[in-house]
Amino acid sequence: MEIKCNFNPYYNYYSKPRLTNGETFRERVPLRTVKTADIVMKKPVAKKNAAGFSGLISKIKNYAKNYVKNIKHTYDHKIVFALVEKELFGKNSIDSITHDLDKMILYLLGFSKSFVSEFHRKHSVHHPESGKKPNLRSMLCDNIASSPEFKPEKKLSLREHYRQSKQLKKVMGLQGILEKYNYGENLDFNKIKTAKNNKFKGVKGFARGMVKSLACLI
Repeated sequence: MEIKCNFNPYYNYYSKPRLTNGETFRERVPLRTVKTADIVMKKPVAKKNAAGFSGLISKIKNYAKNYVKNIKHTYDHKIVFALVEKELFGKNSIDSITHDLDKMILYLLGFSKSFVSEFHRKHSVHHPESGKKPNLRSMLCDNIASSPEFKPEKKLSLREHYRQSKQLKKVMGLQGILEKYNYGENLDFNKIKTAKNNKFKGVKGFARGMVKSLACLI
């Protein structure tokens, strides 16, 4: 006699002999009443929660680190921009106050670097991506302040960067002002870096930079 049985896949079974109507067959009997799925899942849940919490802490720390880094990086660039402008033209303009100010505000509000960078380039007259009438003086100072001498992550000199940039080449009048000021190569870069580090470093330097920037006296 053939007997068909449906087995629950979540249970473990063992065979137990049984006599029925004079015939012997082996019956599948549950070895335990606890679902194996429960056994498998209980311990990993705790580990998974721990890993999730650890990951959250790591993300918070990384966010805080980048938050400070982005603000400091922008502030340092503003200071260099102002010092470059002072060296080139003998005095500072309103650009020293407004330059990258939107980035500072957006970073302070907690926006991501990718969002801030895209927003800034689309709305700043010293970036060709904005499509606005370019501020050539500001564009000159910004590009010099963004050269490898002040931003080691940049690999190309301003001269080489301009040579390879299709966007910059489309800016009317930019080549003329770059050549007039020799791509900033006549500037004393060490003097500018020393001034930045001696006068505008730390909390006191930050306060001095803000005050002088607002007074256009850098």
